[in-house]
Amino acid sequence: MLYFSAHWCPPCQRFTPKLIEFYNSMKDHGKHDFELIFVSFDKNENEFKEYTSEMPWPCLPFGSDTKDTLGRKYEAEGIPHLVVVDENGEVITKDGVDGVRSDESGERYPWKPKSLSELWPEKILTKSGLVDSSTLDDKYLMLYFSAHWCPPCRSFTPVLSKAYTKLKAERDDFELVFLSSDQDQTSFNEYFDEMTFCALPYEEQEAKNGISKQIGIQGIPSLLILGPVPANGGERPLINKSLRGVIESGDFSDFPFHRKPYGALDQAGGDINDAKCLVVFHENGDDDEQKELIDVMKAVSEKCSDKTGMKFLWALNPNGL
Repeated sequence: MLYFSAHWCPPCQRFTPKLIEFYNSMKDHGKHDFELIFVSFDKNENEFKEYTSEMPWPCLPFGSDTKDTLGRKYEAEGIPHLVVVDENGEVITKDGVDGVRSDESGERYPWKPKSLSELWPEKILTKSGLVDSSTLDDKYLMLYFSAHWCPPCRSFTPVLSKAYTKLKAERDDFELVFLSSDQDQTSFNEYFDEMTFCALPYEEQEAKNGISKQIGIQGIPSLLILGPVPANGGERPLINKSLRGVIESGDFSDFPFHRKPYGALDQAGGDINDAKCLVVFHENGDDDEQKELIDVMKAVSEKCSDKTGMKFLWALNPNGL
């Protein structure tokens, strides 16, 4: 386990004693072969020493450069943050804090979350009624997380409905399913009436919450695409977690919209906080200059992205984003 925390953080100060109790209990009972490492976000070494003085586990040295690498890799965007990884460093769960709080005895440790296929309900709601989810197995699956009460969602949904209708007229190897965060059935019904695509039944809120958490949805509206169920079984692959810009562009020729390490900021910048990005603003350039810029950015990305994980983005619209 990797524990990202800091002395100056009140929620961390409240959680750390619970984690110490959990750690000691698990070690005393020998339930699992595990270790926990503290990754400090403290501001100075004195705070670090004070905070770690009662911690029973190993700690990464204060000021270690590894801290930032681990923080990016395991998405420590807020603290306290407890990540459980396997022996190969692969993530089992990023919700260790919830695990400790809800499972103090560690009976369900390491809190491996259910897969999408385990969470997905047996039926989906179409405009003509319920159908078996298995009918979607051989199709690409777009998931739309949204709610009637959300103004940006209400602005985007008509655009998405038109895009769905247009794309369906061109191909039938995909489906789009709305996963509702509406507050009641009436709101869901009213919102679904405006849509041209499918939905999870409103009563499947537990499934929707599990899917949202499993995929890592942090805000709405959110639109992503998954591949078909593999022929030999298993989980659908995630193709692109940020499709809103693609839909708003109106250009669907690149279906199924695999992520690229480059693109226009207003279309490909939805995950700008997830990776290092080089962004070039050249709104007032003429057509030839902007085309040359795009060609250069694409060429650089092809040489650098695999090594650096960077994204290369451009902003050329004189009207802004």
